[in-house]
Amino acid sequence: MALDSLTSGPASDAISLIIDTVSEIVCSAGGVLVNKDSFKELAAYLQRIAPILKQLSKEKVSDSETFNYAIEVLDREIKDGKKLVQECSKKSKVYLLVNCRTVFKRLKHNTSEISRALGLLPLATSGLSAGIIEEIKRLCDNMQAAEFKADISEEEILEKIESAIQEKNFDRSYANNLLLLIADAVGITKERSTLRKELEEFKSEIENEKDRAEAIQMDQIIALLERSDAASSTREKELKYIAKRDSLGTQPLEPLQSFYCPIMGDVMVDPVETSSGQTFEKSAIEKWFAEGNQLCPLTFITLDTLILRPNKTLKQSIEEWKDRNAMITIASMREKIQSGDEVGVLHCLQALQDLCEQKDQHREWVVLENYIPVLIQILAEKNRDIRNHVLVILCMLVKDNEDAKVLN
Repeated sequence: MALDSLTSGPASDAISLIIDTVSEIVCSAGGVLVNKDSFKELAAYLQRIAPILKQLSKEKVSDSETFNYAIEVLDREIKDGKKLVQECSKKSKVYLLVNCRTVFKRLKHNTSEISRALGLLPLATSGLSAGIIEEIKRLCDNMQAAEFKADISEEEILEKIESAIQEKNFDRSYANNLLLLIADAVGITKERSTLRKELEEFKSEIENEKDRAEAIQMDQIIALLERSDAASSTREKELKYIAKRDSLGTQPLEPLQSFYCPIMGDVMVDPVETSSGQTFEKSAIEKWFAEGNQLCPLTFITLDTLILRPNKTLKQSIEEWKDRNAMITIASMREKIQSGDEVGVLHCLQALQDLCEQKDQHREWVVLENYIPVLIQILAEKNRDIRNHVLVILCMLVKDNEDAKVLN
């Protein structure tokens, strides 16, 4: 409500409207979907404010700038609190969880501003009893000291999300575990259909998000959670995988020269950059420094500092190159394994086992390439080494993969 409309009528009318809003918040606070305790705390503070405002409406007040300002702030902040309660009663539980820090920040701001405005009222009102004035002081102190923050489980989830996005760790098992933690935190069942429904609601809300910066962050979270088994059906995953695989061609690519460490001569795993702007494998350059060298091993320029900076862009490029070649290799070996040539089969099974051991995503691709029926079929082979490789691979494929368990 604008200041003009508040002060144009009797003060008691303006205060009555605020009391009505307080009552609405108190009644609605129990309907929020996540972080109910924090909203109950806000409602408890507002319940203590209501009798103070009722008493205030009976007193004579001067039409002072201080009084008008205090009433305006109370009206604005309590309405904003009502709006927040309504939002948190409608948004999806996943959205509210991943956005809980913003919710807590708004709760803290509302509480602090309401407290500040409430503290001005005794200065602008004569006739308030000593008991009311003391209650206002106690209430203001309580509200100023209030802390709204995520609990340990919520912080763990937020930290896992941030770490995954920063490190670009969109591993399926990581996403599965994260989604189960979210289910526990927001109080939903872990059934696949329920989890998928919650993710769909989350995605739907993000599509309508007007704040572009927040939308980008939420898109990254969706990309992470979509790696989980619950995010899509087996058929949807197959179609997505086939489309990507077919776009890559059939031949593996040689690594770019920039992928090689100048010291080791091998493709880097953890590339880091020195102050000279050159990139090396972390273990190699650390060994170079440990041997007492302070020059860049490539340019022989004296380094300003021995601090190393992760070359995340190059690391991502190397990972994408490895994944591309792994996908092509996995797709190309299926027919060779069915060929019946024991030497060739053993070679392919060893390569397939190595790929499965490297990365969870590789195991998922093996499942999507429909290897499981092929592997089960060759379990009848007399060659013990072939059977052992097959059993090891099958065990890895079904671990934490509901789709693979069904196929098996």
